[in-house]
Amino acid sequence: TPPPRGKKMAKKKKGPVPPDEAARRAKQREAQAAARKRQAEGAPTKKQRKKHKKEGTTYEKPTKSADGSGAAWRRREFKDKGRNDFNKQRNARDAEAASRRAHDVVIVPIFWRQRPGEEAAVVGEAERIKRLLAAAKLDIWVDRTHTKSPGQKLAFWEEVGVKWRIELGPDDVRKKKCVVSRAGEGRSSAEAALKIRDVSSVTRGDLLRALRDRLNCAKVPLLDVDDALDAEHAKEADAALRKWREAAGALPAPVRPRPKQQKLKIDIDRKATSHVVFG
Repeated sequence: TPPPRGKKMAKKKKGPVPPDEAARRAKQREAQAAARKRQAEGAPTKKQRKKHKKEGTTYEKPTKSADGSGAAWRRREFKDKGRNDFNKQRNARDAEAASRRAHDVVIVPIFWRQRPGEEAAVVGEAERIKRLLAAAKLDIWVDRTHTKSPGQKLAFWEEVGVKWRIELGPDDVRKKKCVVSRAGEGRSSAEAALKIRDVSSVTRGDLLRALRDRLNCAKVPLLDVDDALDAEHAKEADAALRKWREAAGALPAPVRPRPKQQKLKIDIDRKATSHVVFG
């Protein structure tokens, strides 16, 4: 209930201002100071702008300040804050980290995270290929990051200086195949690399021969054929495929589209063989 007339309400004691509220007030004071500065230079107020818009009249815009044009102000105000600058800084950090590692071969798994079980199947196959080539004593890295698209990953590793890479996607995992490629000299496009397709991903000899003999990777040693290791890797790949199929089968069946009805064709030039009498 309101207090009786003649009596004033007691003022509430002000407590400490929270940090977020203090930041909001400081930002509001800065905006008010900027607005007063613009009005001092001749800019109309918000009420005056509404009045000009309602009446359809124009007003004289203030001249540019001594600080420079609007483009110069944006460059000065939003320096190192744009998306392109952010991407450049991120790529520079990634390149510096990759240069410290200096990998011999990079495995790039290509997958879609929205499909159940696909990431685990493709990345698991990439890790198995890495273990399969462990005896070759190569510095192999599996790029399973999510910050870049597959094309950006390929271009990034070429710019860093990694020449040899192994690419595999969901279709390659089903076929137990992969793509072994080498970047060209002085090329920055991932499409310009020399690629060898349909290389067996479960046979160590096929992978090593593709890298050493066809792509001229001198670091690959000559190793004896190990049938037991290849068979074990093939069993692991089959088990991963079964697990992937079970995860994909857990989804409801897709809705099939209804078949299109055939259109009724009428030949207007054909003479009628019978007629119907009404009435």
